[in-house]
Amino acid sequence: MKRTFLQQLLLTGIALGAGLVSTARAEESVTVPSLAVTPGVGSGDVLSIGVSMFIVLGVIIVLGWGYSRSRFLAGGTNDVINVVATRALGPKERLLVVEVADQQLLVGMTSTGVQTLHVLDKPVCVGETTKNATGFASRLRAAFREAGK
Repeated sequence: MKRTFLQQLLLTGIALGAGLVSTARAEESVTVPSLAVTPGVGSGDVLSIGVSMFIVLGVIIVLGWGYSRSRFLAGGTNDVINVVATRALGPKERLLVVEVADQQLLVGMTSTGVQTLHVLDKPVCVGETTKNATGFASRLRAAFREAGK
């Protein structure tokens, strides 16, 4: 026999209602005193949580430091694009002289974009001391290469 949706819903409601009434009557007749004891948080638990938190923070810091070091070590000095000179004009504005394919460009950089300001006809002469002065990472890499030989 096929039942309609409404009939099925009505029968389900009656069955659920009868079940709730019978469980409510059963709960009324039996009363059990509540003797549930909740354990307190001891100092050992707090110490364990604190140590775990410091270990997780330490792992995050070490992984972040390792990631930043691997980015610097992976980058070589044989780049196609070189920044010849830079000058800060404000907190978010800079002028850059960039060398690309044996051409030097004067580039303006802001927080919202980058724009080529001028293509230099003759290259800007950078002093020999500035050219030889490299970053700490390059010097450290060169020192490790020499020590390894």
